[in-house]
Amino acid sequence: MIYSNIEELISYALKNKLIEKEDVIWARNGILALLNLSDNNSAAPYKGPLPDNPGEILADISFYAAENGLLEADTSTYREIFETSVMSVFTQRPSDVTKIFYETWREHGIKKATDAFYKYCRKIYYIKTDRVAKNITWKVATEYGKIDMTINLSKPEKDPKEIALQGKIQPSSSVYPKCLLCKENVGYKGRLNHPARQTLRVIPIKLNGKKWYFQYSPYVYYNEHSIVFCEDHRPMKITPDTFKNLLDFVEQFPHYFIGSNADLPIVGGSILSHDHYQAGRYVFPMEKAPSVKRFRVKKFPKISFDIICWPLSVLRLRGPKAQLAKAAAHVLNVWQKYDDPSVDILHASGKTPHNTVTPIARFKDGSYEMDLVLRNNRTTKEFPWGVFHSRPEFHNIKRENIGLIEALGMAILPGRLKNEMAQAASLIAAGKTEKMKDLSSLAQHYNWVQSFIKDYKGFKAEDVPEILLEEIGRTFVKVLASCGVFKHDAKGKEAFLRFIDKL
Repeated sequence: MIYSNIEELISYALKNKLIEKEDVIWARNGILALLNLSDNNSAAPYKGPLPDNPGEILADISFYAAENGLLEADTSTYREIFETSVMSVFTQRPSDVTKIFYETWREHGIKKATDAFYKYCRKIYYIKTDRVAKNITWKVATEYGKIDMTINLSKPEKDPKEIALQGKIQPSSSVYPKCLLCKENVGYKGRLNHPARQTLRVIPIKLNGKKWYFQYSPYVYYNEHSIVFCEDHRPMKITPDTFKNLLDFVEQFPHYFIGSNADLPIVGGSILSHDHYQAGRYVFPMEKAPSVKRFRVKKFPKISFDIICWPLSVLRLRGPKAQLAKAAAHVLNVWQKYDDPSVDILHASGKTPHNTVTPIARFKDGSYEMDLVLRNNRTTKEFPWGVFHSRPEFHNIKRENIGLIEALGMAILPGRLKNEMAQAASLIAAGKTEKMKDLSSLAQHYNWVQSFIKDYKGFKAEDVPEILLEEIGRTFVKVLASCGVFKHDAKGKEAFLRFIDKL
């Protein structure tokens, strides 16, 4: 069987032009070596139908490797490491990938270059499309437009054996690579606490005269989900150069948006140790948000400023590139020093800063555009999770940080919700909602369900799953609104206008 798997994978590589006919023997021998096999047992060429991606073939090969003691342990992580080493046999050298990208860009334009690079990353199974397809996605109509919802099921959960093994790993002061975003990840084999990256390829680019790298995310949340990271391993920091970098990127990649997580804990992303941005070819709900107030700032006559209709507190700036970068820097500078105790905004506690922004840049309708989401990460005894963070009553749905993607209007919700909502739907449909209080997995959802289920009079059992999806979406909007520094009541609106006056 293993020999048939090898031939099927070689046929997949040929079909997708990862290798040429002249490479077949070389590629086969590379896989045989990984499997500690001395010959191909005279296996016949594979003639069956070929899959769109090699996921199942690789799973069969890594199963053989586990059964024959070729893995350090039979866990999902070690299997993935082995599967990635198999696909690395078919992966081009970084220099060749870069050369092809820039040749395509020169001859056919940047869209063709990113299209080709994205397809290549899918073919070599760096982007795991079959796993991403497991995610549950839907849209919910709200007062802010349709919001994108995702229950994330693409990343495999750790099994108990892996958790035990990770507990035995001794911390090191010389970890290599230093983090998941360092350039040293290219071609890295991987280990129990660091994913395999042998098929990772990155494209060097220049932003504001400095070297950065462009790559795709292996678990894409949206179309062409990409990461742009700094050459140096340095912490996330929002500065005037950030805005220049983002606008430089959209000048070169005008079909992409790009944004940065904020640079402070609670309001920042999951990796604050390495300066990076996220980009892609997708129109998020925030981009469609209309203006509720337009104003001008005398220092920047060519820039339009808008407060947009969004749960979070967002300013949208539009205009020429150079002046737009300066205008965004001005907003940042004012906001970083801004206090308004009447609405719980304090810019710092001693020397610890609280005010920052989540910036997003686009090139749209012939003009540069920059959204600045105003963020504050202050905590108190009453709100230890953050004054402007998801409230405890919403933690059954979302308690994690609201980062860039979610600020843009795409919820990334925990995988546990799939089973929890299925269980809840069964009890609600059977009229046994009270039983939720007795189940550890559902008790946290009881009050939430009670808050809305009475509004749905005469619903049918088959309607319940859809009702739950709708209410999850509405709750996510409430989570976003709780993270907004200026609320949508009269007091919050007046406070927002006071901040504008300071600009």
